[in-house]
Amino acid sequence: MKNKPRYLSKSRFRTSLECATKLYYSGKKEYSDQKNANDFLRELAKGGIQIGEYAKYFFSDDPQGITVNTKPYEYEESIKQTKERLAKPGDVVIAEAAFLHNNCYVRADILQRKNGVLYLYEVKAKSWSSDTEFTKKNGSPSLSWAAYLYDVAFQKWVIENSTDQHVKAHLMLVNKDAVCDTPGLAKHFKIVSDEAGQVAVVLTPGLTRKQLGNKLLVEINVDDQCDWIYTNPIETDLVTSYSFENYIQFVSEKYANDKKIVTPIGTKCKGCEFYTIVQDDALGKRSGRKECWVGGGAVTDAQFNESLVIELWGGKSGNNSPIENLLEANKFLLKDAERSDFDNKLISEVDELKPHHRREIQITKIKTNDTTPYIEVDGLKSVLDSFTYPLHFIDFETSAMPLPWYEGLKPYEGVAFQFSHHMMHEDGSIEHKSQYLNFEPGEFPNFEFVRELKKALGEKGTIFRYHNHENTYLRFIQKQLMNDAKVADRDELIGFIDTITQWKMNDGGKEYTAMGERNMVDLYDIVLKYYYSPHAKGSNSLKHILPAAIHDFPILKEKYSRAIYGKNLSVKSLNYESKIWISETHQYDPYKTLEPVFENYDAETIDKLVEDLEGLADGGSAMMAYNMLQFSEIPADQRHRIKDAMLRYCELDTMAMVMLLEGLQFAATKK
Repeated sequence: MKNKPRYLSKSRFRTSLECATKLYYSGKKEYSDQKNANDFLRELAKGGIQIGEYAKYFFSDDPQGITVNTKPYEYEESIKQTKERLAKPGDVVIAEAAFLHNNCYVRADILQRKNGVLYLYEVKAKSWSSDTEFTKKNGSPSLSWAAYLYDVAFQKWVIENSTDQHVKAHLMLVNKDAVCDTPGLAKHFKIVSDEAGQVAVVLTPGLTRKQLGNKLLVEINVDDQCDWIYTNPIETDLVTSYSFENYIQFVSEKYANDKKIVTPIGTKCKGCEFYTIVQDDALGKRSGRKECWVGGGAVTDAQFNESLVIELWGGKSGNNSPIENLLEANKFLLKDAERSDFDNKLISEVDELKPHHRREIQITKIKTNDTTPYIEVDGLKSVLDSFTYPLHFIDFETSAMPLPWYEGLKPYEGVAFQFSHHMMHEDGSIEHKSQYLNFEPGEFPNFEFVRELKKALGEKGTIFRYHNHENTYLRFIQKQLMNDAKVADRDELIGFIDTITQWKMNDGGKEYTAMGERNMVDLYDIVLKYYYSPHAKGSNSLKHILPAAIHDFPILKEKYSRAIYGKNLSVKSLNYESKIWISETHQYDPYKTLEPVFENYDAETIDKLVEDLEGLADGGSAMMAYNMLQFSEIPADQRHRIKDAMLRYCELDTMAMVMLLEGLQFAATKK
């Protein structure tokens, strides 16, 4: 069997800019890849493939007719079809046009020849607005746009060198300033998956450009940015400095010959996807991260299983990365670190943990092999005593897609479709008090969502959220209400949102935070200030903090390893007849007891697909489920199963907050 050629594609080129060593691990079955999940689910989360098909309609009413429909590895056929189309006289539009130059292969999203000039359009689901800046003052790509600009520069370079024609390069982006005037626009571009897992977009039969309404995309010429990239050294962590062209030659040759490019370990390793988990080890999978750290001499094989410096919590550090400082000092294990390595002020804290103090505690506990929690008891007790019963715990599930589901929304304008609400009374009794879920196609849920939330929370008691998501969305929905005079109770809803949220204000040039009289308490902030657990390994995500708290506070294991949670049991539930949250079988992690929303993919795997989406933390499963349920052709029994799973996931998110607070209340009494 003939081996497939190893061409440097635009996606491989982007990977090399993140870390050139990754090229060696990419696509190899023997290496574990934690981001190599179902493409269908990824597209449900991000909608990039929908934007790609949507964009074609602004060049032709026959998107299939302009597309080079070949499989990913049919290189020769793709190039042949592209050449045949370009050989035709006059103006031409080609989607997925294929070009090869010096072992570099690209498929251009859209290539247009107009009046003899080639126009390249790289279509991205990334949002653009009128104040977007692609470059810094010196002309170099800004951090948030560098990957996209290098991507289109690579394509332009390949096409110009393979055709000997000048190319005008553009990014075609989602315009966040545009307003959708088409009901159910996204339904015209249904994401489907076949049995082999291949993802495609099914278009509404006979769909034309006119039916799409307002254009939600914008084309930005980036020739100047490409020229800057071509004439300046590429910023990499390689020892040698390379020009754009020399860099491409270097990495493409290495990739073609399947040779590893050795790069220094660094902060990039924290986000590397090529590492193994328990299931992978059982399958004999290899860890690229381990090979880098051990093979590069940073640690020994045995030391790799100790706490590496990339586990250090890096939050609230600004531009001064503690991990980067440690690596520059050639410290690779946390047990070898000192606070002075990343903090020269060494300020002592009182009553609450500051970021550097928190990091110091993490290091100290590793040095001393201390697995007990650190509790700032006095500060914690003072905060807990300030709460007013009944205590309310809320969690929201939301979605924001590039193609809006509803008329009148802008791209990426958020939709809040679900909440869960637990209540703790002063006598210690707990109940899953209320919940809301609306996933019906075509029904805009935001205002009804707020009405139901207002009804649920009543007028008394402290309200808890975990991190900023709930506050952000309520402030966002308030703006929607302000712009919709048809909502009869909008003043009442706007006032309610003001009561339970906080927001930035400006007074004479000085910014300050305003807050409502029942402003939600951020339980995440309480964790940061008063509680550190070695079992969370530097993470403060609720899905990691809850299992850590169960380890740290025996009262939780004693209480919730029994059948006390259910519709007619002592801790009331709206979705479970009886539920035991904590068991050895599930590693004492309540999240591991849930049935997955999507078969074969647990919540942690799905959350990795959406971890780069702005404003989204752990809600990946619910968001994808909502997006899927907007497709009306899903069978009723499947919709019912997904609905039940969504309700149970959201219920646990608020119950997790209850358990965490119970643990902290227990800790505050133990001084």
